[in-house]
Amino acid sequence: MTAAAGAPIDFGEGLFLIDLPQGMPGFRQFIASWFFVDALGRRVVVDPGPASTIPLLNGALERLTEDVDLVLLTHIHLDHAGGVGAFCRRWPRAAVLAHPRAFAHLRRPDRLWSASVRTLGNVALAYGEPEPLTAPLLSEDSGGLIEVLPTPGHAPHHVALRTRPREGRPLFFIGEAAGLTLPSGDGALWLRPTTPPRFDAAAALSSLDRAAAALRGDERLCYAHWGLSEDPAGRLSLAREQTERWLKLIGTMLDRRPEEVVECLLRRDPLLQARLDEDLMERERRFMANSVQGFMGFLNESGCGTTAPDGVQRTLVDRPRAEGYNSSC
Repeated sequence: MTAAAGAPIDFGEGLFLIDLPQGMPGFRQFIASWFFVDALGRRVVVDPGPASTIPLLNGALERLTEDVDLVLLTHIHLDHAGGVGAFCRRWPRAAVLAHPRAFAHLRRPDRLWSASVRTLGNVALAYGEPEPLTAPLLSEDSGGLIEVLPTPGHAPHHVALRTRPREGRPLFFIGEAAGLTLPSGDGALWLRPTTPPRFDAAAALSSLDRAAAALRGDERLCYAHWGLSEDPAGRLSLAREQTERWLKLIGTMLDRRPEEVVECLLRRDPLLQARLDEDLMERERRFMANSVQGFMGFLNESGCGTTAPDGVQRTLVDRPRAEGYNSSC
């Protein structure tokens, strides 16, 4: 499902996705912001995205609403919340709901910006520098409608959000806890983990279990990257299986370059066989290399097969060879 840049995409039941393409090759069908009216009549935006595309997002919303009452943040990485300060200047009635650990970074984003530039380089510069947020901050919904579910792994302050729209089925905003999915040229599913260089795979798997347990069977699953699934339980199960598969395979290739591991994953992961446009594929290779680094960092730091002092099993595979895998690819 596609639309012209800035045109809201209607997913039915009062739910709209606004694609936020960036000024770099392949950065389309990548960052999604969502808009809907909830069961209390509040006009809600989820993850307004980077500073670079706030004018685009504002223009799209002006076609849909006269105002915004509430902004929900799954997490505060630049591609999801870097523009929230500028966004709330345009929509000054809006309050912002986020994990409490994010509050200080939203008020004073200088450290977040510096760390993002170090990690992402030119991509961070393209996203744009965040400005301080002055809007009211909430850690829970005073209306009692939104269920905030901690889902660390991708980020310690990551949350998933379950809520009810004014019309249609409940909505479950999963952020990046269940990875990235894309529409493909052949109709096949493209699904992959989205892991930053510092990644806690054990927490991520627990978060997927927590999200699955919170499902009540009637939700629509909304991704930050990108689109929607009508089968939340199935998608969360696939994301868990894929995370375990990557841990096993990458655990056999810790001495290889991330780019080599990416090519192996592209050949061996059944959820990476969909046909993507060339520019999207090039972007995916780049971000997959970042994800592989996150998995490698977790496996190396966890000691592979050891138990942490807190008693939590921090690794999920044996090294160097997990059952059914070897390093030849």
